[in-house]
Amino acid sequence: MSASKHPTRRVTARHWALAGTVAASAIAAGHPATAPYAPLAPAFAEAGEGGESGEAGVVLTEGPAEFLTRLGYFEGTYRIAARLYLTGEREAAAAHLDESHHAFYEDIEEQIDTYSAPGFVTEAEAFTKAVMNDAGDDTVQSAYDALMAKVGENAAASGASRYDQIISLHDLLNLAAVEYEGGVYEGTVDVPIEYRDSWGFAVTVRDRAKALAEGDDEALAQAGHDILEQLDGIDALFPSLTAETAATDASQLAVAAGWTEIYALRLK
Repeated sequence: MSASKHPTRRVTARHWALAGTVAASAIAAGHPATAPYAPLAPAFAEAGEGGESGEAGVVLTEGPAEFLTRLGYFEGTYRIAARLYLTGEREAAAAHLDESHHAFYEDIEEQIDTYSAPGFVTEAEAFTKAVMNDAGDDTVQSAYDALMAKVGENAAASGASRYDQIISLHDLLNLAAVEYEGGVYEGTVDVPIEYRDSWGFAVTVRDRAKALAEGDDEALAQAGHDILEQLDGIDALFPSLTAETAATDASQLAVAAGWTEIYALRLK
């Protein structure tokens, strides 16, 4: 794969940014884990971004929750690229970065300014260039880890309440559910990018919930445990990121989203 085949998008227009973290061994095992998503000590619905099947029907909760959700877009998109790359699917990883519309850095710049967050464009470009330039696995892994650390700093800057943190996970699970519906028809993966996006967002929620469950805030820890119970067994929905067939019934994602909204409301 040459760099010219998948040119890096520059920061000056629709530039890429990414998020996610994972140890190489964890990715290979199928359970990439984010860096610690530490607990952070009024809802208005807005149409979710369009561009893929069913996604326009997803609404986002305004305020700090929306910022966390949009950071989750980056986490989901780029954990997919990292997983593909570090399991030998380098062309697929680069193609996913080219094709996905979830991770344009300019889409989140205003919120980064609003919350006086540090941003992560430098780290995002380093990861993207590593993938596009067919760098070694160690280089990609290092860039990925550095990026996730910086994204974590941005999440912390939001000052999100307990409710904001959990309702953001609800919004991401809703997105995962509609992406799966748009990507899989009667057990056949018709639109691979949507199927992969569903995996990325669902696993982002699972890893964030795991971090909350292991935190010191008892209320958030309980919510984290509850969400993890709802997501138990979701790996069965995603045989692999390059699978041609998948589960015919992915209602677990929508059910988990519904329960997660209840968990959020308990903390409001």
